[in-house]
Amino acid sequence: MNRKGFWISLCVINLSIVAFLGFALRSKILFSMPFIDYRHLLSAHSHFAFGGWVGQSIITLLIYNLLPSEQAGKKIYQQILGTIAISSLGMAFFFPFMGYNIITIISSSLYIVAYFLFAPIFLKDLLRTQQPKTIKLLSVAAILSLLISSLGPLGLSYILFTHSGNSMLYRDSIYTFLHFQYNGFFTLSIFALLYQWLNKKGYSLKATDQKFAVLLSLSVIPALFLSLLWHNNTIFYLLGIIGCVLILASLYYFLRFSAQIQWNSFFNHSLAKNLWLLAAFSFGLKMLLNVGTIYPALGNAIYGNRPVIIGFLHLIFLGFVSFFLLSHFIESGFFTRKGKLLRMPFMVFTLGVIGNEAFLMTQGLEILFKTNSTLYSWLLWGASIVLFTGALFIAIARIKTARSLA
Repeated sequence: MNRKGFWISLCVINLSIVAFLGFALRSKILFSMPFIDYRHLLSAHSHFAFGGWVGQSIITLLIYNLLPSEQAGKKIYQQILGTIAISSLGMAFFFPFMGYNIITIISSSLYIVAYFLFAPIFLKDLLRTQQPKTIKLLSVAAILSLLISSLGPLGLSYILFTHSGNSMLYRDSIYTFLHFQYNGFFTLSIFALLYQWLNKKGYSLKATDQKFAVLLSLSVIPALFLSLLWHNNTIFYLLGIIGCVLILASLYYFLRFSAQIQWNSFFNHSLAKNLWLLAAFSFGLKMLLNVGTIYPALGNAIYGNRPVIIGFLHLIFLGFVSFFLLSHFIESGFFTRKGKLLRMPFMVFTLGVIGNEAFLMTQGLEILFKTNSTLYSWLLWGASIVLFTGALFIAIARIKTARSLA
């Protein structure tokens, strides 16, 4: 197994761990399980999802897909990926039992140190490549967003060490971190990787693609204030409106791009294409929902409704990011055995994602109308079982593929 194959294998194993932690959370809601602290388990789930699955996957692909092989093979990148893996696994295994203490804080801080080390080295190598300007722009904006997102953990660390009861700082820290990760680092990296893959397949990037990249990158900072409107600050509303305009403009160019390109000619596997189409749909829906929060009634309903918030975050994390990553892994040949694509695990996982989103959004609507039923806890528990089963089978399928190529 080559180095890239090893890191991809670790990433999909990590996905199964994330799904297991999600299943444990749903089980804790229904059953007593006094030996598990829900908040500690939630911290493990969220930290590992960001670091062990999405962060590890995206940084691996940025290194191996955007850089020439002689640069991607540098020892420093292996050390960075190893540091991310160790810190992420530390968070997954220590948070459930310890919560926030010196060990888990060191583990989470190690992840931040890793990407602060990664950023200047990667950007220096990237800017020396012959990648098109659009790909470089998206990549640079993605890495800058990753660095800015660290303001969130810094704010939380300040609250923790000073024992501050500043709830406004707490909320601002959480929303800042989530925004620059989801709408910044994740989203911009995915489009950098998508354009690189299409360009490698023979697609010539156009002026409209560059306009999309510029608008999407420019939207990140003003769009942050869409999640901070609860401050009731006029300047925040004005910046939020600017963010909405940029989001809608970038969405317009994305729709033009999606309508003009013949996706069948770029995908070898129909499953990979269908997962990408689901990811593209999730991206478009995410953008529209972001814009919708500019309306106070809708924004307050969403940010005050826990199932809707979780559903929105899962729409991005599972529907957009995870579907893209799995689509890319399939198309890159990481899930074929004896020439055949292992399809069933992805179908199970997709069913779990769709069920999870449907139940969360329906539950959110019922809460708004004050008709919420306890049945949803059981339905979401069932969806978490399907998600974990699919993720576990995906990991097993990757291991089988790696062994067949050994």
